[in-house]
Amino acid sequence: MNILDEIRNRATQPTVAPREDVLAQQQDSPTSDVDMPSTADSSVSELTLLEEQLQNFPEIAPRVPIRLDLSIKQELDDLCNQEKITVETLLEAFYVTCKDKDTVMKQVLKEAKKRLKSRKEAGNIRSSITRLANLAKKLK
Repeated sequence: MNILDEIRNRATQPTVAPREDVLAQQQDSPTSDVDMPSTADSSVSELTLLEEQLQNFPEIAPRVPIRLDLSIKQELDDLCNQEKITVETLLEAFYVTCKDKDTVMKQVLKEAKKRLKSRKEAGNIRSSITRLANLAKKLK
């Protein structure tokens, strides 16, 4: 049997009969009307309670893609897996812990600026390599 015959056979295969709408039947029955308001009321009150509880927690920002030194990323992943936390919560904890300690925060910012300078140098080198490689291709 060729592919065209298979496609034709699929088009003639029997279909399943439509399902009966169970929810529509329940709404028509008199017993469901008695149970429905109490269930709906409890769901609404539970929803309100959960929303009030959620307001006590800080709002979470969307994920931020973070590029890290490969060895540091591996160490952070290992630490987070061991402690059963996420990198994001670890970063939050680092910040909250350091922000009230001026000397620690200054030390962290000094290290961050040193790393930023190093990354910029590496980026400039990569850019130069790409430009030279593209120039070499054009000259061939």
